Amino acid sequence: MTLKEILETGGGVLLIVLTLVQIAPIKVNPWSVIAAALGRALNKDVIDLIEKGKAETARYRIIRFNDEIRHDVRHTEEHFTQIIEDIDTYENFCAEHPKFHNGKAVRSIANIRKIYDKCCEENSFLV
Repeated sequence: MTLKEILETGGGVLLIVLTLVQIAPIKVNPWSVIAAALGRALNKDVIDLIEKGKAETARYRIIRFNDEIRHDVRHTEEHFTQIIEDIDTYENFCAEHPKFHNGKAVRSIANIRKIYDKCCEENSFLV
């Protein structure tokens, strides 16, 4: 389709409207939305690899934290808060990627939650 055909069939009007909407002081920026969607589509494989790396790193920290607990290393409430964020990251990734092997941290997660609850009840976090 040539530029002339686009302009004759109303595509030119759409192009002008989208441009005006972008220039107008409105929070909607159609070009940015289109560019972001295109970027996500083109970089899907890279984004997936990054997300998988984040999940694997979170799993590593979860297992290590549980090992520390099992060796009687005490932690601050902030440490627990961080590891719970890692657990959320890991579990969300596993829920969105059912083929990802996620059985490696199940017991560690359960133990961390149990110890966290105990520390909350007894107010026994490391100060």
